[in-house]
Amino acid sequence: MPIIGLVQITEPMLGFTNLPYVAGLLQTYVQHHGTPGRYLFLHPVFTREPLAKAVERLALADVVGLSLYVWNVAYSLELARRLKQRKPSILVVVGGPQVPDQADAFLQAHPYLDLCVHGEGEATFLQVLEAFPSSDWQAISGLSWRDDAGQFRHQPRGPRLADLDVIPSPFLNGIFEPLMQAHPDKRWISVWETNRGCPFSCTFCDWGSSTRSKVQRFGEERLYQEIEWFSAQRIHSLFCCDANYGALPRDVAIAEAMIAQKQRTGYPQLFYTQTAKNVTARAYDIQKKLFDAGMLTSSTLSLQSTTPEVLQAIRRENISLGTFQELQRRFLAQGLPTYTDILLGLPGESLRSFVHTVGEVISQGQHREMRIYNTYLLPNAEMAQPEYRRRYGIESVIAPYLTPFSPLQPPPEGIQEMQEMVVATAALPRPDWCRARAYAWLTHIVYYGQALKLALLCLHRLTHIPMGDLLLALLEHPLSGDAQVLPQLRYFLRQRAEELSQGQPEYCPDIDPHTGQPAWLPTEYFASAHLLQSPRLDDFYHEAEGLLWDYLAAQGVALPRRALTEMVQVSRALYRAQRPGEPPWSATLTYPWAELYAQAVQGEALPLPAPGV
Repeated sequence: MPIIGLVQITEPMLGFTNLPYVAGLLQTYVQHHGTPGRYLFLHPVFTREPLAKAVERLALADVVGLSLYVWNVAYSLELARRLKQRKPSILVVVGGPQVPDQADAFLQAHPYLDLCVHGEGEATFLQVLEAFPSSDWQAISGLSWRDDAGQFRHQPRGPRLADLDVIPSPFLNGIFEPLMQAHPDKRWISVWETNRGCPFSCTFCDWGSSTRSKVQRFGEERLYQEIEWFSAQRIHSLFCCDANYGALPRDVAIAEAMIAQKQRTGYPQLFYTQTAKNVTARAYDIQKKLFDAGMLTSSTLSLQSTTPEVLQAIRRENISLGTFQELQRRFLAQGLPTYTDILLGLPGESLRSFVHTVGEVISQGQHREMRIYNTYLLPNAEMAQPEYRRRYGIESVIAPYLTPFSPLQPPPEGIQEMQEMVVATAALPRPDWCRARAYAWLTHIVYYGQALKLALLCLHRLTHIPMGDLLLALLEHPLSGDAQVLPQLRYFLRQRAEELSQGQPEYCPDIDPHTGQPAWLPTEYFASAHLLQSPRLDDFYHEAEGLLWDYLAAQGVALPRRALTEMVQVSRALYRAQRPGEPPWSATLTYPWAELYAQAVQGEALPLPAPGV
């Protein structure tokens, strides 16, 4: 009876532990379709426990399967190496997004790996187990290996599963109960699928390419039973890993069932989705229902770029910008919180077009949150392939994989996860990438961090100067000779961008104000927190007002100085209000800035105050 060990190292989130969903799928598929009674499964390794302990737990296994993701690949490979060293006869099988489709060099670099599984793994893994202990893999699709002579062998992927319900539910088949009972101290969350596939083929993503686009569905009755299981097991949160939740008409009913279950039992408490990209009314309806039920804190409106050439280069031109604008308008009108994703370093994006994209997203109504991520290269995404890199002049560095606010400590056992980050393209040379990165951080500080939000938005609506240009002016317009705070902020952001472009950590070491413990803080959060507490905060506002006044003059814009002064004063008061114990601020103002700001948020043009007022 072969003993099987599965390894899926999950990411802890906010004190919760992820169920090893992929390991559960593999186990339940094998137990349902494999030779009855032939296999014995160990409890999966699902947390980053000491390697010696993990090796000891898996030493009894005859076959070990490891799921490789960007957050666990280094740990998983070292575990595989030590297992092979401990027990040379063990069969080591790897799958997941970090396994390259072209696996020859990967297998050569990691000789302790026996088999690479490409694509959907359930049926392939079963075929491997059914063939074990033979090492004849020629009849199994979706495998790569090196034979006894050291020659690379590869079998192309077979067809995807047309009927996903041939995979029994690991939730409903009792796979996870023993694991949960063995760890009564843990609080659980889980990922969840209602379908597989993605109709889009964005080049920075391997989602569409890995599923070959066609969307397959799990049965509705199964999904409703799983929702009841989540509730009964008090699963706190669900992360739906459908590529476009809301694209299917049934998604509304599924969300309603989730809401009804929470109302009856209190669980699941939160349900996160990737919003459908081209189905405006349905996506809005689902997100609003979830928000009203308290199951969603904010809705994602992914955009990545507004530049037509970029959207064409990343094969995203088939995703409607009009849909984004309409959803943003609807969410804003109802007061539903959203955030927008933007990627820095996409092919074809210049500094100028990136500045325009950021400003355009704000101008179109995203006043709550913009998440500007660096572009990372996934092994099987089109963007990572040699020809694509050459075509767009992509340059990259290998940088540490970190999560924001994670503990500041050496990586356990010296194993640091890494990721490949784009730091230049033909359209965005490395110096421009650094300028763009600093610009992105500054946008977070002065706009989304509230330091100058009111002043910038009102100036934008009053003067019709593009928002992107106003933000860029704060980073690059000449300053007066006595300015000190703004130059220091600029220098810090540029220096940090330069460090990132050389492969240094993305985050800053500091004390997390929420926990009081050392942690990795996002650069924009770090800078904004230090600015807020700076004894020279008033100097910052004095310098910002002078810079904006000079910039307006350079643009030939006539604006009463009193209007600008009051905008900056109100912005300062709103920012300082974030300080604990900050006393109320009051002043006699010439202009009704609260009303004008409300109009600006709604996208209305503001009347330009008469000169000399």
